[in-house]
Amino acid sequence: MLRIRLSRTGKKGQPSYRIVVTDKRMKRDGRIVERIGNFYPLTEANEFKIEEARALHWLSVGAQPSDAVRRLLEKQGTFDRLKRLHAGETAAALVAEFEGVDLDAVDAAAVAEAVAAVIDEEE
Repeated sequence: MLRIRLSRTGKKGQPSYRIVVTDKRMKRDGRIVERIGNFYPLTEANEFKIEEARALHWLSVGAQPSDAVRRLLEKQGTFDRLKRLHAGETAAALVAEFEGVDLDAVDAAAVAEAVAAVIDEEE
């Protein structure tokens, strides 16, 4: 079973975390399948960056987030977009919405093709 969880990096007393997809049985900092983001808890705003397209992909194929990652994904709005993805919206439109791209100004077919290529390349 795949899990989306935090993997610790950084010096003693100065943690930073990678958001990774890994097998549930692996150690915290063990072998990973893919790194999809970063989390810096010591910054004033608790900065984090998660690749929306990859997070949606892994969640849609059954990866389960840890409690900490679940809170970050909810804060980012990924779970709302995941529900809409399951309801039939395209991944390209959802990722473009997250990144603030106006799809009316961009060729929607080209964006959908590019996102599909990235998702297929990773599989």
